[in-house]
Amino acid sequence: MVMKNTTKSKAILVTIIGLVIVLIITIVFSQKMFIKDVDNTESQDYHTLVVDGKSYEYNTSIVSILLLGLDVENIDERGQADAIELLLLDREHKEIYLLSIPRDTMTDIRLFDVEGNDLGWQEQHLNLAYAYGSTPESGCMYTSQAVSRLLKNVPITRYAALSISMLERVHNVVGKLDVKVPNNSLVSYHSSWREGQTITLTSDNVETFLRARDTDQDFSNQDRMERQKAYLIAYFEAFKKELEKDFDNTVTKVYDIINNLTSNISFSDMEDFANMVLEYHFDANSNCYTLEGKNIVGNYHDEYNVDQEALLALVKKLFYIEEEKQ
Repeated sequence: MVMKNTTKSKAILVTIIGLVIVLIITIVFSQKMFIKDVDNTESQDYHTLVVDGKSYEYNTSIVSILLLGLDVENIDERGQADAIELLLLDREHKEIYLLSIPRDTMTDIRLFDVEGNDLGWQEQHLNLAYAYGSTPESGCMYTSQAVSRLLKNVPITRYAALSISMLERVHNVVGKLDVKVPNNSLVSYHSSWREGQTITLTSDNVETFLRARDTDQDFSNQDRMERQKAYLIAYFEAFKKELEKDFDNTVTKVYDIINNLTSNISFSDMEDFANMVLEYHFDANSNCYTLEGKNIVGNYHDEYNVDQEALLALVKKLFYIEEEKQ
């Protein structure tokens, strides 16, 4: 009888020891997995970028401003980002850069269900990131996060989102604007809007120039992006002239507009940025970039697949400087 109890006790002891061993193995394995996840996260930290064995340090003098053109009449409506531009102000080198990002870019964005529950990150069209926001502010925030993630986690510090109803006011800051037409995509709208021609844009026709496209034609957004880029370049030069003529009044007009946009740009920011526009160098040929990639016809919509090698080189060029050797 004693032997049976002893045997039974040993069996229980062995079972307990076995469970403890399994538990320890599970904990150790989980810790290894956790450490691996942390390492992966740390390797994505934006402060340092490693390319071809060389370490590059994030340029902390960069101010990044995400500019969104929305496909809705009023800012309170839920919509998508038709135009996505990243304006970079390099305070150290006194340079201004403009990075155009195709709306059809396939990248990770944060998804939410109808009840607002976070479903995590999934690859989708970048322009949809704004639509998942429950407010204009959260839409801008989710788009900023997605653009940051796309660009190797560099910080996006400022944003401004423009609805269709505000386009006329923004344009009227500079008034009539001469723009060189970059392609023939709008000949069916205006026969004189042909590639190479210089046209005058006013508050009456600027929306057509910036927004119109043939949705039945594959990749029509590429032609529209070229027009938007041509407009922004011309607008920048005209805006600079307005600042030179009457700095205070121009800044006040722009800030009045910003107050009716979704933006986290303060009046103090606006004054600083306006001074940078006057003082910094901007060349349309060398300071304007578009993410390189390939257009493909998706199951439902056009898709733009970013060239990851070219993306890495561009991020390094715009946001990083080579670390000094100790």
